[in-house]
Amino acid sequence: MYLPLPTPQEMAAWDKRSMDDFDLRPELLMENASREAFSQIKHRFADLAGRSALLFAGPGNNGGDAFALARHLWISGVKVMTLHSKRLKEYDGASGYHLSVLRKLEVPYAHLSEYNFDFIRDVDIIVDGLLGTGFTGELRQDYVDWIKSINKMGEKAYVISLDIPSGIDGITGEPSPVAVRADDTVAFEEAKLGLMQPEAREYVGCLSIKKIGIPQSIKHDSPPEHYVLDVDILDRLVIPRRTMHKGEGGHVLVLGGSQALSGAAVLTCLGALRAGAGLVTLACPADLARQIRCGWPEIMTIPLGEGFDWRREMFSQLKDELPRFDSVVVGPGMGRDDDTRAFFCDYLENVHQRTLFDADALYFLAGDDSLMQRISRSSEVILTPHPGEMARFFHVSAAQINQERSRFVREFSEKYNVNLVLKGASTLISGVDRHFYISPFATSNLAVGGSGDVLAGIIGSLMAQSLSTLDAASLGVYWHGLAGKDLENTYPFRGNLAREIADILPGVLARYKGKKVGDRVFFFC
Repeated sequence: MYLPLPTPQEMAAWDKRSMDDFDLRPELLMENASREAFSQIKHRFADLAGRSALLFAGPGNNGGDAFALARHLWISGVKVMTLHSKRLKEYDGASGYHLSVLRKLEVPYAHLSEYNFDFIRDVDIIVDGLLGTGFTGELRQDYVDWIKSINKMGEKAYVISLDIPSGIDGITGEPSPVAVRADDTVAFEEAKLGLMQPEAREYVGCLSIKKIGIPQSIKHDSPPEHYVLDVDILDRLVIPRRTMHKGEGGHVLVLGGSQALSGAAVLTCLGALRAGAGLVTLACPADLARQIRCGWPEIMTIPLGEGFDWRREMFSQLKDELPRFDSVVVGPGMGRDDDTRAFFCDYLENVHQRTLFDADALYFLAGDDSLMQRISRSSEVILTPHPGEMARFFHVSAAQINQERSRFVREFSEKYNVNLVLKGASTLISGVDRHFYISPFATSNLAVGGSGDVLAGIIGSLMAQSLSTLDAASLGVYWHGLAGKDLENTYPFRGNLAREIADILPGVLARYKGKKVGDRVFFFC
């Protein structure tokens, strides 16, 4: 459900403890990594004999992985050329060991700076072992040139990157300024944080996780700060009993809608219904409720006051009703005028413990820190801002939020200690447990008006079905992302509607629930 997503520093600490506490030789870990990469190559090529391979070996452990992999390819009948970035005598330790074995086998090799790529006409396999996950900063010009050569040859050849595409920052996922464009990236033991960032997606290709023998106890004793959502999260939803009644599906209350923005509230209700809520009620101004009741008979309504506008006194009609609902979603299409704010403030004085704040509710919360203090440190409250809404809390631009998503989420969590869902490509979730959870999905089919309203309804529905708040947020984000990914098949150039995200939810769940993905290949391959 939640797969570890270590930073390069956390992974290095695991490696060190494996060697210090368990006497696992680095040569063995390197051998295991090379075997797993070799297995991935064999998966791509039915017959390796007679194929050609060009391996790029950098100065660090990735270079050693490439040396060990070159041996496996050579033994399998592949015509191998290994290109190393530093002088042979400079390789020591585990990398030096695997290089020495390669030399005894008389596998061809050459120094990268002395190799002329103009002589290469066709190659079947390119192995990228230039730079590992610890790389940061700007690439030297020689590495820029080598990476450009890999990408040019990769237009016709199969490219596999070891642990991470060279040139990608292991934390931010950004190229520096170029990076290898891989067909496959084999992450050793666990995927690293940078691989799941949106900036890395076009370079990673198919990402698979291959275990190399790090003891589980080490990861348990020193857990990472970040995790990635996995398909197993769908198993949190139990198969409904044939004899269930609607009350067992939970009752969601949506507070939202206004004369010009009723669609947002309707989409939230649809998201909740399609995600399995037994009952969904929309509380809104009376004249708006009459319109919605005519068009959407599945949505129950609580008409408040008169007309189309929110008024503070409306809350008195709602206050005694709140305990009968299992969860509440506040904000979609609610509006931002002073009377609406007054109603919202009264709600905060009597807030339902399982409340999701979205859209216009976030506008009010961001504008007045005293309002945030009323819900601060509530373990069952969720906020679901997009980058623009998040920016108002920090008085910065949405672009700045996107540039440092993890930092802003961390600062928000430390200040308010509530559950947070920062929407966007690779949606980021922060729980009150102070861990961070990243969605593996980045799809343009979710970049449509109303998509976030549907997500709010999905999460609200799952909160009403007695899931923990963190599981409701995580499952809702994953399910929503999976629906967007599925819509790519029907609408490869976008054009889908937000309501179709909601409508496809049950079918997507049926196709993927309980599905085990071999070697954890993620859906963005």
